[in-house]
Amino acid sequence: MSIFNVLNTVYKRANSVYSQIGDDMDLKKNFGQRIKEIRIQKGYTQYKLAELVDIDPKHMSHIETGRSFPKADLIEKFARALDIDYTQLFKAQHLQKKDELIKKIDKYLMMANEEQIKLVYKIVESIMD
Repeated sequence: MSIFNVLNTVYKRANSVYSQIGDDMDLKKNFGQRIKEIRIQKGYTQYKLAELVDIDPKHMSHIETGRSFPKADLIEKFARALDIDYTQLFKAQHLQKKDELIKKIDKYLMMANEEQIKLVYKIVESIMD
């Protein structure tokens, strides 16, 4: 199966699932925030990324703000232009609200063993200092 077919399947399933539960806007918004986050990490402007994937800069803005969602072929172009696996574009869990993140972190901590807890503590302490 080609990458385009895989992306197309992911796109259709995501749209179907999110449409059924009424979170279509969250999918678009999260995807857009994720594109923006990676674009900035890579040092690209909106205009430059739009140029690299051959779309109008206004369309790029609409994607990043969640007003538009790209088709599978454009998702593949984004992944290539940003030099990442396309699945990275859908990893937006960290963009959730603070309360939701705290609940998830708490859940992970409850499952962790003592060594893992110590490691997490060290990481958090170093970040917060």
